[in-house]
Parts: sequence; C-alpha cells; structure tokens
Amino acid sequence: MYSIEYLQKALDDLDEIHFYIASDNLLAADTIVNNILDAADRLEIFPLIGTIVTDKMGLRGDYRMMIIKPYLVICRVIYTQIFIYRILHERRYRSLLN
Repeated sequence: MYSIEYLQKALDDLDEIHFYIASDNLLAADTIVNNILDAADRLEIFPLIGTIVTDKMGLRGDYRMMIIKPYLVICRVIYTQIFIYRILHERRYRSLLN
C-alpha cells in the first residue's frame, strides 16, 4: 500500500480553499475540503489515477493530476510514497499556464 504526504504548499492551498468558501458558507467549505481529502485518499489504493501533467508548467517526472471538479490535485508517486504538491481550482491552474 502507498502512503500520502501533503507538502506544505498543498496544505496552504486547502486552507485558502476553505477560507474562501467559508466566508459565504462554512458547511460548504467543510464539505468541499473533506471531498477533496476523501478523493485524494483513493491514491493510496490507486496511485496512478489521473492524468500525467503536461510540461507546460515546467514539471519534470511523474507528476499526475487528479480532477475533483472544480479542483485539481497535483501529485507525484515516488516508490510507495505519494506526494501531493498542489490543490488548485481549475481556473487558477489555467492562469499558471499562461
């Protein structure tokens, strides 16, 4: 089985997502963050789900992107460890590509 490690930037992303949504609806913020975490937990069993991230972001290696609409989880599998690098809204991800 694989284990998951959230890098600090991904944890910061989750905090930002929660803070932004909670300003309008705390229950919705909790639900969305929990949905993201639950979906990311599936990586322990299926570490290669998602698509390979294109080189447009300058990433090299086995970076993958799992879609949890409208959020994207950017991760990388190294041996039996899954590192979650970023969790971004799809609009924010697109803006990084431009």
